[in-house]
Amino acid sequence: MEANKSKLRRDEEEDAWRRRLGTMRERRKEKMMREKINLEKAAGKDSSFVLLPGANLYFTDPKAFFGEIYKDEKPGLISFPILSVNSFDFFPRWLLTVLHDRCIAPKVEIPTLDRFETPTIFHTRQLLPIREPGSKAVLSAAKSLLGISSSLRGEPLKRCSGFWIDFDEGSKTGTVLTTAHLIRTTDPPDSSADVWIEEAHYDSKTNFTVHLLDGTTTEGQLLYYQPHYDLAFLRIKVDQPVQLPSFSEGVKFSQKVFRLGRDNSSKLRITYGLAAYFNPDMYERYHNMYFDCADHDNDSDEDDDDDNEYDDGGIVIDLDGAVVGMVNISSTLGSFIPSSILLKCWASWKSQGRILRPHLGMMFEAIKLLEPAYVDNIWCAYNIDDGLIVQEVSKGSYAERIGIERGDIIESFNGRCISTTVELENMLMSISNDPLDSQKCLNNEVHFSVVVFHTLRKQRMTSLLTANVSECGEVIVKGHLVS
Repeated sequence: MEANKSKLRRDEEEDAWRRRLGTMRERRKEKMMREKINLEKAAGKDSSFVLLPGANLYFTDPKAFFGEIYKDEKPGLISFPILSVNSFDFFPRWLLTVLHDRCIAPKVEIPTLDRFETPTIFHTRQLLPIREPGSKAVLSAAKSLLGISSSLRGEPLKRCSGFWIDFDEGSKTGTVLTTAHLIRTTDPPDSSADVWIEEAHYDSKTNFTVHLLDGTTTEGQLLYYQPHYDLAFLRIKVDQPVQLPSFSEGVKFSQKVFRLGRDNSSKLRITYGLAAYFNPDMYERYHNMYFDCADHDNDSDEDDDDDNEYDDGGIVIDLDGAVVGMVNISSTLGSFIPSSILLKCWASWKSQGRILRPHLGMMFEAIKLLEPAYVDNIWCAYNIDDGLIVQEVSKGSYAERIGIERGDIIESFNGRCISTTVELENMLMSISNDPLDSQKCLNNEVHFSVVVFHTLRKQRMTSLLTANVSECGEVIVKGHLVS
């Protein structure tokens, strides 16, 4: 009897879901038909282009229609195929927007009636178990989330996201934390380039436009950027209420989280996934956590990979709406800087006007994040199952001078066992922010007591490791770190 009831409930749920998908398809088809009718109206009002039934749009006067973009084009050379009514969504959406703005009487937008095409889909079957708390968390955190675009000498650079981290009610001036991608003039030569070998180039003269939640814009001023963490602080003055986010520094492995950003129309983008710890590959900084994007069961193609870049500088939140990190690389398996490090960076900049970090002259991977078979192999050989494996040692560095080699295991720093590179980065930032430590001047040195297991000699030693303190990013030259 119970089995029959369960089957009946499943069948009812399946039917309800199929009806919902059918409704979504019908609405989309109706929207495409409306756009086709609008396009036909536009063609009748504007003599600079001609709509040929079932074929193409031909522009008789490209310069008159597009302005300077196609100023050198000759009549009739720009065409866009219209495949059919049922696949009308293949028609360039940006062009539909231009046609609508030029040729069709503008309508008054009423948000309560505006069922625009959302950048991402939240109400999916997969999210039904957490739909209510998830929606509440997302809507709360989104109040602190902004869209930011950058330009240099009149040319657009990036469109990303950012969020309020501080605001003074008296002066109506606040600080927004965002990604330094906004001021990158060039990325590394190869998209998979090793960031330890060659950094991207940044231009502090970049101009910023901040897209506020009420649809207005204001200018942003660059206060500071840090290339190692790839983050930036902007000063913004606004005469409207500002909501600051809450933070959580305790994000756990496989915790359910949402990645939030704002697209080029400032519409909210929501991506569901799980927080994860992985060993970074040799091309990545090792202070990041990872966002494992869950597969969305929806019937749309809105979640285009290119649009993910809008999420850069956005926030990763837990189911309570607290910020657990800032998006660094947005993709199916993207990365984010955890809040524990973000808050230390913010404290460092507020107290010292810069973000300092000790350069150890080494790269690592965590034993505990390796495949269990690898960990077992290390345990059988050395009776060690925790610590950091040295992947690279800087030529001429202090680490090389005290005999640390590739493959050695760092078991502790200053008497503390460090199990992951994120733990290591938190420790380094804590030392840099310690007001009682007198050695925090730019390009000064700090000293660590490290327990090193030398794998070739099978010998454990305690050594004094010296590290330079700098606000620059560490760079690798031909496989060796330099500070």
